Amino acid sequence: MNRRRLGMAAVLGGLVACADKPLLEDVMSKPAATPLWFIFLERGRPTPEDKAAVAAMQRGHIDNFKRLFAEKKLFSAGPLRDPSGFKRGIVIAQAPTREALQQYFEPDEYVREGFMSVNAVPAQALRALHVEGIDPEGIEESRILLLGRAAQEPTPELALRRRAHLQLLLDQGRIGAWYRLASGPVAEVLFARTNDKAALQAALAAYPGVADKTVSLEIWPQWLGKGVLR
Repeated sequence: MNRRRLGMAAVLGGLVACADKPLLEDVMSKPAATPLWFIFLERGRPTPEDKAAVAAMQRGHIDNFKRLFAEKKLFSAGPLRDPSGFKRGIVIAQAPTREALQQYFEPDEYVREGFMSVNAVPAQALRALHVEGIDPEGIEESRILLLGRAAQEPTPELALRRRAHLQLLLDQGRIGAWYRLASGPVAEVLFARTNDKAALQAALAAYPGVADKTVSLEIWPQWLGKGVLR
């Protein structure tokens, strides 16, 4: 992992160590009165050459995540490896409005000064990442799968077939978490414990739209706290 991903990975231990886990689990198990947001942290302008300044920003970045987690506003976060280097990590949080969500990141100099941007989309958790029973010392490599949004709105029958395919993978344990995004180029976000990309590609080969490339499929390395994904 590069410097920024290492820093993001350092967040994970801090998040799980400071969580009030039973309360968080209770929040995640009930219908969300406060909207859930799936966030991609994305590359902004280049960071300074001053290593001490970057280290200070990194500490502030981590401290802000810890604060949000302790306040029950943030549920999960972790770095990923996008081959293009554009997407840097994911965050899952609750906030009443997009403006309120953006305020969560105001103390984070990375975001405030434009070194990293917040791409937030309203989301539904079909199976959420875990927030209890997590090893505070552990970090695990997994895979994040991004299914693109087709240009054409699916018919009800096609939408049902797509949902059934993903539900079957969930029931079989081949994916461990599933989020549906309300808008934007990514429609579905899945998380899988296996690092076997070929097996995941095979599991999604029959997903309607993947074979004819009307739906894109990306599979990237993702790092999460140990026990967050089961």
